[in-house]
Amino acid sequence: MKKTFTILDGSGFVFRAYYGMPPLEDEQGRPVQAIYGFFRMLFTLLKQNPEYFAIARDSPKQTIRKEQFAEYKANRTKMPDEFGYQMWSIKQLVKECAIPYFEAPGYEADDIIGTLVQPNPLISGAQWDLVYKIVSSDKDLKQLLSDTVVVYDGMKDEETNVERFILEHDYEPLLIVDFLALVGDAADNIKWVPWIGAKWAAKLIKEYGGLDEIYAHLDEITGATYKKLKEWKKNAYDSKQLIQLMEVPDLVWYDLEHANISLDFTHVHKVLVNEWKFSRLEKSIKELKNEISGGKQLGLFG
Repeated sequence: MKKTFTILDGSGFVFRAYYGMPPLEDEQGRPVQAIYGFFRMLFTLLKQNPEYFAIARDSPKQTIRKEQFAEYKANRTKMPDEFGYQMWSIKQLVKECAIPYFEAPGYEADDIIGTLVQPNPLISGAQWDLVYKIVSSDKDLKQLLSDTVVVYDGMKDEETNVERFILEHDYEPLLIVDFLALVGDAADNIKWVPWIGAKWAAKLIKEYGGLDEIYAHLDEITGATYKKLKEWKKNAYDSKQLIQLMEVPDLVWYDLEHANISLDFTHVHKVLVNEWKFSRLEKSIKELKNEISGGKQLGLFG
């Protein structure tokens, strides 16, 4: 049986925790709802007991995409100071609890995930016995779907494999990049081809394929669709470049031990419950320990 390598879109998880939790402060009056929410969701996820696990994080520095396209994500409001503080705290706590994570200057979590699921000659042969489970609600990551890659959306409690994607969209997962290049992505301020909506973009892709194939057959397309595609060709290709995942060249790891998670529950309890006073996490920590111990009712520190 194949083993599972679960890769969490950590940046998306932090945003979800921050905006999905009611305000919460610690004894010093510091905001902590994102920290508490992040670990509560993380422990629930880890109950699935993946053989290998890692968190992928966005670069804290300006990304390559932002350097190439100044308008990328320019529509987003400045991160509140209290959010930035909690994001930094989560990173430190993840390190302190010895939870595997990957981060690379200039790259986003999506790029790291895309690099991790690709065959890598530097990794031991055990890689070929893995199923990758990407935990994210980011539709861009569905371009990675394959026989060995699935995407799990925790918000919907929904898992998508390559067969389900094709059944729903009637085209191959990799072509979602071309679809999004045509319709844009308002969340990331990625431009679109005006007038070409989701329904028409899907029709073009089903009939011709990706952008290259569509533009190779442009003379077969008539009316306003032809005009808009011709006029906004640069938009489409610029958007595709933004959506396509980049390979992270410095993401070097030589064996799966780098993604081997083995929690020291005594230490995790000490850090999160005793020091950070997240008493409501005590139950989650205990349940997680019991779950990954094969259902044996061990004491919290046994």
